[in-house]
Formats: sequence, C-alpha cells, structure tokens
Amino acid sequence: MSRGKGTSDVARIKLRWNGEVESSEEQQRLKRRVILREAGRAFNERGFHNVSLDEVALELGISKTVFYYYFRNKNDVLLSCVEIGFELAEEALRAAETQEGTGLDRIATFVRTYVEGINSELGTCAVFSELNSLHPDDLKKVRKRQRMFGRRVMKLVTQGIADGSVAVEDVKSAAGWIISPPLMMPRVPEFWRDRSGAQLATWYADFARRALMPPRG
Repeated sequence: MSRGKGTSDVARIKLRWNGEVESSEEQQRLKRRVILREAGRAFNERGFHNVSLDEVALELGISKTVFYYYFRNKNDVLLSCVEIGFELAEEALRAAETQEGTGLDRIATFVRTYVEGINSELGTCAVFSELNSLHPDDLKKVRKRQRMFGRRVMKLVTQGIADGSVAVEDVKSAAGWIISPPLMMPRVPEFWRDRSGAQLATWYADFARRALMPPRG
C-alpha cells in the first residue's frame, strides 16, 4: 500500500534529509543516497511511471534545483538505483569468492550477504523490477552485467557440485533460485516485519544450504 503524503509524513522525511546529511562533515555521496532511497521506495510502491521527480523532491523537502544538482533526469535516477543493486551483488560475490571451505559454504556466504544487503535501507533500489523503463543503451549494458553476475553465481554452484557439497542437476536453474527469491523480500514486508535483515539473511542462507546439499543417508 502506498504511503500517504500528509503533512506529518512530509515533515518527517524533511527531518530525515536535514538530520542525516545536512551537516558540514557529510559527503555529497550521502545526499545522493538519501534521494535514491526515497526514489527507490516510491518507484516500488507506486510504479516508475506513476512517480515524478518533483514528488520525490517534495517528499524529501528539497527544491527541484537541489534535486537536479544530483541527478540529470529520471533515467539517471533509475540507473543509479540499478547501480546500488549491482554494488550489493558485487559485495556478496566478493565475500563468497574469498570464502574458504566448500562450494556450498561459499553459496551460503553469498546468500547471507546478499539478503542482508537487500534488506538494508537501500534495498528497495536493488529490487526495482521496471528495468525496461531504462534508456535502451543503458538497458543493454545492465542486461550484460546481469548475465555476468549470473555466471559468477553459477560458478559457485559448479564448484559445489565438483567438491560434492552441492547436489543439483541444473546449474542455471539453481543459480536462478539462489538469486531471485530474496528480491521479493522488500516487496512483501508484512511477511518479514518480525525479523531483522540479519535474521532473514541467516535464515535464508541456512534454507539455501539445506536445499542444495546432498541427501543424507
């Protein structure tokens, strides 16, 4: 359900902007992140084409001039949201690829780190689904990066099969199963509101481990 735009809500978001990033020691990068957090939330709640940048600026209590100082246009905002998703994925992959142990251990590390990132403050950017709204040239680059990301996850699965810690027949499908379900978590918060991001991450990593390991006995 979309959040209302009452005076108290707008005031709260204004306070969020001022309180988090207006002090002199804060970096401009953090201001961009606050904008992206609100834009990602609005895009996911109401749909990319149903949200104007003017609305996001209003909700943050900033002027359009300030907004356009950080982002050129709506495509720029969307592309930056997508980049957040890639940053979270890269962080999880680096953690997994440097993890000692079996392929299954590395998959569990990836899942735990990825799910925790997706359920962080900027997670709504990572789960944005309307990629076809991107400029065609940008979409082509994003799809290429997604394929590279998928291949790296498939490599983790292949390593697990090779060392006997993973028992699956279809590597590609297994990789898709590992990646896709966590992306739904921020979209259905009513299922998870009694658990923290860290608790969800640990739970899903354990679930993935038990689902992929060879049968006992």
